[in-house]
Amino acid sequence: MKINEWWSRWGNNQAKQEELTDDTKVFKRAKLKSPPLPQVALVVIDGPDQGREFLLAPITMRIGRQMENHIQLNDPQVSREHAVLQYHPKKKAFLLKDLGSTNGTFFNDQRIEATFVSPGDEIKVGGSVLKVLALDQERSQS
Repeated sequence: MKINEWWSRWGNNQAKQEELTDDTKVFKRAKLKSPPLPQVALVVIDGPDQGREFLLAPITMRIGRQMENHIQLNDPQVSREHAVLQYHPKKKAFLLKDLGSTNGTFFNDQRIEATFVSPGDEIKVGGSVLKVLALDQERSQS
């Protein structure tokens, strides 16, 4: 092999390498998708606040008469801090817990200390009844 041939081959390889480096592709970092959060709401179906709706966020939500509660009810039979709904991400469900209220917390007509709720269930606090609704089901029924 003559030097000119070797040089031209080496020159072509180097040119090809430069072409490859100039065509660098940028890849976007793929974000891991977290599982969808539950789309759940409480609707007051009986009591002074009848018709009010509360969207449940995936946090611990307090129920009671005080303004600081996430779900504030204007029912004199409801304690200032009556109950909480705690979100459990592994189960993708809300745990309803009574906070030692005077009149108690009822789940589907049974007094409870704590229980998991699901769409279709009814919660009674004081003189108010709240129904648990899945928003996806509500849209599909409409």
